[in-house]
Amino acid sequence: MSSEGELWRVWRDAALRPDVAERLRGLLNEIDHRVSESGFACQQSGRCCKFESFGHRLYMTGLEVAWFRLLVGSPGIRAEVPGSEGKTIGLAVLDPERDGCPYQVEGQCGVHRDRPFACRVFFCQAGSDAWQAEVYESFQLGMKRLHEELGLPYRYMEWRRGLADAGAEGL
Repeated sequence: MSSEGELWRVWRDAALRPDVAERLRGLLNEIDHRVSESGFACQQSGRCCKFESFGHRLYMTGLEVAWFRLLVGSPGIRAEVPGSEGKTIGLAVLDPERDGCPYQVEGQCGVHRDRPFACRVFFCQAGSDAWQAEVYESFQLGMKRLHEELGLPYRYMEWRRGLADAGAEGL
């Protein structure tokens, strides 16, 4: 690949393909199934969405970022407030230096249905670490296979930086 812009176009074009979107959704559905069987549950406190304060970072592949942006758009859009029966609120404009996810709305996930893989498998709940690591490795292996099968470059990046880079390239 000759440029970052070209990488983002390749990932966007792949994410637009129905077969790729189906595979990505299938991976997320598999994760959701494994989570439901695990006995762990998100307490929806919003603490883990404050990355620096909580002491962790969220990472994903360029393909995942591209697909997510196609699904929900960029920060600054309007999102449904969880549990509000249709109330919407403007999301924060992306600031990669901000402590937390730009899709967090009033302490809750504003894009819960389409949230990234890492958000689906990370829990604040004590004792979830070993289980998370196993599921995370399984998903990453599936993502690597998908990239290989499609002949796509595989890049792993911090969530907010990837969102900003994709936006800078018009995605």
